[in-house]
Amino acid sequence: MSFLEKATSGKIRKPKRILVYGGHGEGKSTWAAKFPNAIFLATEDGTNEIDCTRVQLTALEDFVGALKECIDSDFETVVVDSLDWLQRLIESYIEKNSIPTDYGKGALYIEEKISAILRGLDKCVESGKTVVLIAHSEIRKAEDHLGNSWDQLRPRLSKRACETVLEWCDCALLCKREDFVRTEKGDFGKEKTVASTAGRRILCTQPHPSYIAKSRIELPATIDLNDSIERFLV
Repeated sequence: MSFLEKATSGKIRKPKRILVYGGHGEGKSTWAAKFPNAIFLATEDGTNEIDCTRVQLTALEDFVGALKECIDSDFETVVVDSLDWLQRLIESYIEKNSIPTDYGKGALYIEEKISAILRGLDKCVESGKTVVLIAHSEIRKAEDHLGNSWDQLRPRLSKRACETVLEWCDCALLCKREDFVRTEKGDFGKEKTVASTAGRRILCTQPHPSYIAKSRIELPATIDLNDSIERFLV
């Protein structure tokens, strides 16, 4: 049989690989806890006030061991909370084992470890599990091909690790409070611009100059954090 005779058509349905990032206390972990039968691989203590199933992991070796157990487990969702604290575990491993970090070797080693972990998470997806990665946000300089630069929100990871994760995931969602800008009268009747928030927490799904986001599935530009997660499930 030729390769072309094996061709298939139509959408292929499989569990999603989701990255959600944002500021502290925005509701990322609470949102991830909505996913069915989830196990949190917790590298920090951000789930203390959430009703969820978790395993606390304080060493890279323990994280890798727990991830391997997840592959054939009965859990339906694997949540990594959080990626930037996982990177800290990798950095501690580097220091503890005196791994060279000069000439960019440290950043390369972090990327290689993150890539290996993503391959393990791929095995979770292959076994039918949704994967949700949680990260905190930070502001970094973005630049276009003309050399113009501006501030941009992105996951708090080393540059190489961030690019690897963004390429890997199906959805990269920014979790934030809905904000708006208005003008009001200031001193001596002069107008001034004021940034404010409506308090509603949303997920941003589409790319924007001020933040990173993407989706390989059809989603509205923004999603209320309280909405159903059904659209992210197989």
